[in-house]
Amino acid sequence: MKELFLYVSGEGWKSFQYENLSDLDSEFQSRGITIGYEASIGDEASIGYKASIGNKASIGDKASIGDEASIGYKASIGYKASIGNKASIGDEASIGYKASIGYKASIGYKASIGDEASIGDEASIGDGVVIKNTIFLTASRHPVYYYGLDCIHIGCHRQSIQYWLDNYQSVGKNQNYSDDQIVEYGIIIKMISELHKTWAI
Repeated sequence: MKELFLYVSGEGWKSFQYENLSDLDSEFQSRGITIGYEASIGDEASIGYKASIGNKASIGDKASIGDEASIGYKASIGYKASIGNKASIGDEASIGYKASIGYKASIGYKASIGDEASIGDEASIGDGVVIKNTIFLTASRHPVYYYGLDCIHIGCHRQSIQYWLDNYQSVGKNQNYSDDQIVEYGIIIKMISELHKTWAI
């Protein structure tokens, strides 16, 4: 028997035992979950409301698929990976072991996200992109995300590394950062800039 976690109103996440995914058709239907032809879902995975799992997609053991998330045809979600609410994983994309994909993030066709990588909320990773090295820092004001590409997300702002090097002080002042916080984020941006020279893909 396998085990799958589904959300039950008023009770929270609840374990369901099954031999074949079709054994849970009524549970899926009541939650608006769609499971494609020949899709596979690993033991102890969890599937959120209105999630969509594409044909021949593979969901690893203990992986978590958020509400209204969409997993494409032949996409692969690794062991203990986490896919956020309303995130979109493209056809044949690969999400590594323990990787985390944020709320409303979009991962393109055949893109590859490495083990334990973290992709932030509403981020967009294009078709065929391979992400191996990532940085996520909470910092003192807004979170900082770097995905191995020539861009840095700080809060809701996404700009090239050079843009941040040239403009972090003025942006910080416009966002009412303190002088100490501007220095802090400048150090982070410069560190990422140096790492990118080695990690650039």
